Amino acid sequence: MSELSNKYREIMNEIDEKITDEKQLNFVKNKISEISIIFIDIIDRMSQIVDEKVIDIEKGQKNIEKKLAKVQKVIDVIEKDIYDDEFEIEIVCPYCNNEFMTEINEDEENEIECPECHNIIELDLNADIDEDNLSCSGNCSSCGGCSSEENDDEDEGDM
Repeated sequence: MSELSNKYREIMNEIDEKITDEKQLNFVKNKISEISIIFIDIIDRMSQIVDEKVIDIEKGQKNIEKKLAKVQKVIDVIEKDIYDDEFEIEIVCPYCNNEFMTEINEDEENEIECPECHNIIELDLNADIDEDNLSCSGNCSSCGGCSSEENDDEDEGDM
């Protein structure tokens, strides 16, 4: 801004040197001042508009950052599900039929103690699953798969 002020002073000094009539000098200086005020007013309005737009952009950025944080949380949960070696499974104790949930590590643990009877249960986490025959093995009381298979067999025998 100082460069602009210096240039303004130079112009005003030149006018002082070239115009000798006092009345004309005052008239020219007043008109230059009016023009300068008009330009400064325009610059102020433009600055206000730019400031408002910057504020709008900042608000938009904050909203985007909030949405991004939510998406990151979802990604973190998905990532944990995919890459976490530990997972929770339901186990039915073959000794006392106690059903319980436990977290196990797929790579390390292959035995777990029943919290009810304290017998050691050996887990086979790498067992092959026949995807065409995902029927219940009959060892649980909560899935309802056992009873529905038995009912299907009885219904077929009645025909």
